[in-house]
Amino acid sequence: MTPGTSEQLAAAAQDARALPFDTIFVIGAEGDWKHLAGQRVHRRRNGGFSFPDGVSMCVADSPSHQTIIAEARDLIAPGAPDQGALPLE
Repeated sequence: MTPGTSEQLAAAAQDARALPFDTIFVIGAEGDWKHLAGQRVHRRRNGGFSFPDGVSMCVADSPSHQTIIAEARDLIAPGAPDQGALPLE
């Protein structure tokens, strides 16, 4: 897996299906998944939701293989300047 970039997120802003596979993103504090902010995610390959308004993303460190439906605005690139302000517990 490779780290995602802000350019990839910008390219997927209108259609979440443009989010690449085999790429790690981080859940941001400003989107729909605030309670998971700071968790790493990657796009789910086998089944799941794949529409312009959201795609299935697997939470990388979840022992139960938790899946969320996210769009680009829910995510940030790993190492992004605003990642340091996330409320990690």
